Amino acid sequence: MKLEDHPFFKKYRVLKYILLAHLAFSLFIFVSHLVHGITDKDILRPFEITFENYKAFHDPQKYLKKEFFVVDTAFIATETSSSQGKSTFKDITVIRGNLLNSTKKQELIYRGFNGNFFNDNNIFNENIKTIKVWRNIINDEVFLGNEQEFERKKDSATGLIYFYFSLIPLIIILLILKKKSEKQA
Repeated sequence: MKLEDHPFFKKYRVLKYILLAHLAFSLFIFVSHLVHGITDKDILRPFEITFENYKAFHDPQKYLKKEFFVVDTAFIATETSSSQGKSTFKDITVIRGNLLNSTKKQELIYRGFNGNFFNDNNIFNENIKTIKVWRNIINDEVFLGNEQEFERKKDSATGLIYFYFSLIPLIIILLILKKKSEKQA
């Protein structure tokens, strides 16, 4: 039997494809965070970080503190993503250093090219010593101190939580639709 001829796909075809694509994407995100947790030897930590960042971004006066980040180095890296046989390349600016009153080394990633850290020849500008950042006081994660980056991280945390919580309802809805399709066939 062909996939298109299966009773599940006969009725509400477009809706079912959309729900299946949503389920696949949610599972991909969930499993990738699970794998990151396993490699870091703390399975729940990537999920905790997402919820802690969400909490901090929705009450920034209470949980985000402005601090200074001492820049050791910055460089341009290329992020590659493949889709449908095509590769896409995006520049990212990687900033390494530590908070002013801390010795713990951290890495900040700015999506795109940030010319503030480089001379005319894209060589790291040694004159840059500190930059303003936000530090999440819940988990000590550091974010670049501009509004665009703040909104991007806030949207990212909100989206991740949405995909976590959408898994169970999606599975239930798809099972209900499958049962209905089988009864009607």
